[in-house]
Amino acid sequence: MKLCDSSYLIAFLHPNPNPPMDRQGNPVTHFRERISALIEELSASNDVIGVPTPALAETLVRSGPNRAQYMKILGDSWRFQLVPFDARAAIETAELVAAIKSNKDQWDRWAKVKFDIQIVATARAEGVSVIYSDDQDIERYARRFDIRVIRICDLPMPPPEEAKPIDSGSVGAQLGMFEPPSTPAIPFPEAQPDDATKPPEAGEAKDA
Repeated sequence: MKLCDSSYLIAFLHPNPNPPMDRQGNPVTHFRERISALIEELSASNDVIGVPTPALAETLVRSGPNRAQYMKILGDSWRFQLVPFDARAAIETAELVAAIKSNKDQWDRWAKVKFDIQIVATARAEGVSVIYSDDQDIERYARRFDIRVIRICDLPMPPPEEAKPIDSGSVGAQLGMFEPPSTPAIPFPEAQPDDATKPPEAGEAKDA
């Protein structure tokens, strides 16, 4: 199993996500193509994508009016599996918190830090070796456990498309990840007036 955090869920689900940044603070080039290629790759594989419940909560906080649509897509797709924050994850969280405190890391943005630590601890408890995340803090915490984090800027550029014959059948492989077998494709949610990708207000994140 591979885990996916809220930054990737938003990139997967939102029809018009904001461009992510690379490690140098520059916009990732061709990020939509990179995400589409990853969706196609995951759709063609047998891998199940784990969604830690803290990541789900963070995604829903940021989803605005799309919350019900996001839940429907995740619930109907056989590719996604919710991974609960259980007792094992709580133990791993305690150990990671203790390690961070011993190194005197700054405890600013506590609500976000709490989500990030719980996501990494869940990955550790589940024996996951890869986390899809575009969050530099998750990358930093995961490094303590030798868990690889794949950011959007790490995704390979897709190869140039070759001319294909017109096919009146399936609309393509991209939606395969978001539909159960033998059922109609589930469309992406339509864009809403509110920008679902903007960072949550401080009060919202803290309450989450």
